Amino acid sequence: MSQWLLGIPSVVLIGGYAYWYFRNYRKRRDQYAAAAAEHGWAYQERDRDLLGRCHGYPFNDGRRPRAWHVVTGTNGDREFTSFEYSAVFGHDDAESSDRAERQFTQVFALQLPGAAPDLTVRPRGMLGQLAHGLKTSSSGSSDFDRSWAVDGAPADLSPQVRSWVTTHRRPFRLVAGQLWTWADGRMDLARIEPALNDLHQLADALSRQLPPPASASGGHHA
Repeated sequence: MSQWLLGIPSVVLIGGYAYWYFRNYRKRRDQYAAAAAEHGWAYQERDRDLLGRCHGYPFNDGRRPRAWHVVTGTNGDREFTSFEYSAVFGHDDAESSDRAERQFTQVFALQLPGAAPDLTVRPRGMLGQLAHGLKTSSSGSSDFDRSWAVDGAPADLSPQVRSWVTTHRRPFRLVAGQLWTWADGRMDLARIEPALNDLHQLADALSRQLPPPASASGGHHA
């Protein structure tokens, strides 16, 4: 009987925390939906289809990934998507110093016209910087290559694209006709328009060195 009584506070605490968590989650979800509507954007709580596109850098590793709080709309003359990606990193072992926790990233994606080759520009880690010191510069800018790694085509980025990366200090991916960048943290609608403004500048710089869309090159249309 005494053990049952001792367990009551634990049940109350767990139930109270669950109620507090879900109440705050619903409040945050409703705020996202209302703020998106004010901008003329659409809001979706979850989109499992997005997870199929969250592969490679920066989505490596992690367990139980999620793509939630998806905002879509038009910015300028281009469609965009922004969403909250999260995954669990670390270990569930209580003795581990690297405790499991869910880490959040906000993704911003801008639709580009036509197809383009996959391209990733990401910051080098310390080991990558040391290893690159033994190699010849690939982009013609040793300072840029020391800090940033380029995967995909074109490997030799234009001065305009390198200047954008150096100025904004943003990694990016060009995949499936979309230009992606991201920032640590939970969904924040106030970050969407500044990120899209940066992506528009990058898209313009990339358009000067990427091949034109097939429809603009005189290709045959069905």
